[in-house]
Amino acid sequence: MRKRWILIGVLLLMAITPLIDVTKVQAAKVLFDGTSSAEQLKALASINKIRQQMGLDEVKLDPALVKAAINHARYANANFTIKSEGDLSIEVKGREFFTQQTPKERVLTSGLSGEVTEIMETVYMKERAYDEFDMASEINELAVMHDRREVMLTPAVASIGIARVGKSTVIVGAVKSEGVMTTPATASLFPYDGMTRVWSGNIYKMNAQQLIQGEATTLTVFSSLRDVADIKAKLSTQAGNRHISIPLSVKKLNSGYGYVLTAQRQLRGDREYTAEVSFQSGGETLVKKWTFKTSPFLYQLNIDDMPLLSAPPLNIVNGISEVPMRYLFELFGARVEWNKATRTITAEKNGLSLKMTIDDHTAYINGQAVQMNSPPHLYGYSTYVPLRFISETFGYDVEYDPIERSVDIWTGLL
Repeated sequence: MRKRWILIGVLLLMAITPLIDVTKVQAAKVLFDGTSSAEQLKALASINKIRQQMGLDEVKLDPALVKAAINHARYANANFTIKSEGDLSIEVKGREFFTQQTPKERVLTSGLSGEVTEIMETVYMKERAYDEFDMASEINELAVMHDRREVMLTPAVASIGIARVGKSTVIVGAVKSEGVMTTPATASLFPYDGMTRVWSGNIYKMNAQQLIQGEATTLTVFSSLRDVADIKAKLSTQAGNRHISIPLSVKKLNSGYGYVLTAQRQLRGDREYTAEVSFQSGGETLVKKWTFKTSPFLYQLNIDDMPLLSAPPLNIVNGISEVPMRYLFELFGARVEWNKATRTITAEKNGLSLKMTIDDHTAYINGQAVQMNSPPHLYGYSTYVPLRFISETFGYDVEYDPIERSVDIWTGLL
């Protein structure tokens, strides 16, 4: 009898469920959209803390810019994804939450007072749980990206609007005619002088040669005027008694208020770097020299003082460092062949031929037999070869640091 009443109760519940007003249940779920004044003030404080370190005036929140930022954040959240490409500042009429097509039109619609000479906007898309969201942390993350920091750190920007809705963060900055700076021009830098824990460009790529040629840390040089020209820049560090110069690519900011300098190789972790720049602005030459220190990270293998963060872990056998065969030969730009039947490895580069056999201490360099302290080994599906022997065969120096537990390869090419 009891089972029968339970069954009847279940059937009744199933019958009345469609009559429940589910809209009231759904309405109880409030998604934090990041537009509250408390979060905006925290974000503003983070921006002004960076600007203060750079020697810039503080920016203020402007109600019209905040409104424009919220409007576009809603549009972006509804119409873009984290994989969306192109100009995310442009809205298309007819789509959900459309306000105006361009950032300047949206700002004017929001009621910004005074004559506006320029509007800057950055849109950042990222999936993040609502309960983990923090606008102050978001600002610090955006400052790492050269194409995101421009709105926050341009000297001529005096007022901004900040909003986050769902997966979209929008920052709008305004340069008003009465706020445009006049000569003499001043220069500011990011990373700022004395900054520590600077992102060092953790780029992960499968091909070792691509890793060496990849981009890394970005430096931004700002001017208080937008007539910048003729920049010259250097970035360097010291590795013991070696002076290391890091090549830089130079690109003018979209706003015209400065340049982005991108290191063309990864920077070493926990290392001090010195940057020097000179450029024309306001009819004079501005010269700046400053230092910053990169964040520490764990690494095991470096080439010419550059950490190879995608390198596989070193295998230490009787104090001898071994690395996967193909990775090391690709790193050196050598052509490598593996003969499965004879278990032999042949590598060639610039007329030099190296032949080794698994578990055999005898190697052949251009046909001449030489002895290795450690032969190649098979570990699972990977062939490991002695790092020092291979490096020195190709004419490179190898240094081992027992304190940092790292191995440095010096090619002499820098």
